[in-house]
Amino acid sequence: MEKAETIQLFTFIGAFALLILYPMPDYAASFVGLVILGLYLKALFQSKPSLDSNQFLLNTENLSDAFLLTSLDGKVRFLNAACRNLFPDHENASTIAQLFDDWHGELTDRSQADEILETINGAPQMQFTETLNFKDGRVFERSTRAIENGGARTWILRDISYLETAGRDSEMHSTLLEADAARTAELAEQLYHAKDALEAKQAELTKLANTDSLTGLLNRRRFTALGEQAIENTPTDNIWVIMLDIDHFKRINDTYGHAAGDTAIRDFADIIRNRVGTDGFIGRMGGEEFAAILENYEMNSAIKMAEEIRQETAAHITVHESEKFRFTASLGVAQWHKGEITIEAALDRSDQALYSAKAYGRNRVVGYETT
Repeated sequence: MEKAETIQLFTFIGAFALLILYPMPDYAASFVGLVILGLYLKALFQSKPSLDSNQFLLNTENLSDAFLLTSLDGKVRFLNAACRNLFPDHENASTIAQLFDDWHGELTDRSQADEILETINGAPQMQFTETLNFKDGRVFERSTRAIENGGARTWILRDISYLETAGRDSEMHSTLLEADAARTAELAEQLYHAKDALEAKQAELTKLANTDSLTGLLNRRRFTALGEQAIENTPTDNIWVIMLDIDHFKRINDTYGHAAGDTAIRDFADIIRNRVGTDGFIGRMGGEEFAAILENYEMNSAIKMAEEIRQETAAHITVHESEKFRFTASLGVAQWHKGEITIEAALDRSDQALYSAKAYGRNRVVGYETT
């Protein structure tokens, strides 16, 4: 019972006792006493009961995503069922760094994940979302934010591997783009409320959020955003999109190992970067697939650029440890049409041309033909 209700109850008891024990010959006085009694009864029974806050709390045990609660200095406080399944050895981890230690060891780029985790532990009010790429092909999104005035931090781990799979399937291409657009709002505020001493680190984290950790190229989200800016600012339709994909990439991984496959991806990224230069920008769309946008280009120049990349790739020798090998690439070229309000249609056309290059035998450039 609330304090106010207790006072009302004792006041009512006192008034009731006086009404019974004290002789009142005057009916008017008795009437007044009854009125007072009625007012106390009304106040008592109309007072709002206290709310049990527990009935309004979210039951994190029912969440499909892994949910984790830590103190601001990184000590583990709570894991929901999904999180406990994700980390079967969680009982031996008292801090967030210990909990994620084995996980980071399975990433394609552990150093970046360790650096981000250390930075977040040093900035209690920081909010951040990052993508974790595992060597076995899994992809997770890890988000964290501090609870306002709560002295704690929440972490949510979401398996988004299906997005990478969708990106390899032309039929699901539009679905993936819609998913990226839906997440733009969530990723818009990556870094904020950082202290003055962390300004340099915050700028570095911003760069990490926009680039692919393996190649240093733009990630898919940032590449698409810059593509939208390019079509908004151009007075003409001289914008061309090139989709590029390493041929038989699985064969490289199976023959020489995943580390050699990473080396091949980096070499391919360097070839594209050196050829495109300042004439456009490049992004890694996922796995062994890349895209480039060329601004102020004519058709012949765009096709020539793609052919130069193909030839240089075929002539290049990739060296990994004691292994040396070659690989080829297929490329699809398409033009953005003036009047289209997004870059997505041109990306889709170049993707279709890329699949045609694969179907025609790989190691070739195919331009999208409009009918």
